[in-house]
Amino acid sequence: MLPKAERVQTVARLRTACTGIAVLALIETARGVLRAEALAEAPGVVRLVFGTIDFALDMNLSGDPIGFDHAASRLALASRAAGLPGPVAGVTPDIQDTEPLLADLQRARVHGFTAKLCIHPAQLLPVHGALRPSAGELDWARRVVAAMHGGVQEAALGAGGAVQVDGRMVDKPVLLRAQALLARERS
Repeated sequence: MLPKAERVQTVARLRTACTGIAVLALIETARGVLRAEALAEAPGVVRLVFGTIDFALDMNLSGDPIGFDHAASRLALASRAAGLPGPVAGVTPDIQDTEPLLADLQRARVHGFTAKLCIHPAQLLPVHGALRPSAGELDWARRVVAAMHGGVQEAALGAGGAVQVDGRMVDKPVLLRAQALLARERS
């Protein structure tokens, strides 16, 4: 984990000093957010991580989570464009109550984050549970995939068409989302 990641040159120096390591770039400042695209593309960087506590301090944020939205979106876009997994959400300092933890994770998931830093063992099970697809999501995904089996439906999707499941349009991107949810269940 490279704290205060802001410069590609720092990533390169770290990898020279510690050959063969994978780098998780911990982005904790405005400068780091503005350079997220370059950091995500830097050789050896395998994931972006959002250091929300230090970022809030750097930006003098009020405490309203909306203050993280632009930066979170930028990290998610940079990760996706670089072919990295979704970024890792920052810590939630409240270790007694899971409600703020799950709210933080839910907001991060809206932006495309796929993991969360934990600072206490009590946070692990709730985070793992929240990252798994819900029973409703899995049921929907199974119905979509089942509806796609068969010549007419597959041919329609292959030709850029769409079919209906539960009265809603299902095209190739929707099928791929359903398949991804089922794959997350298996992992």
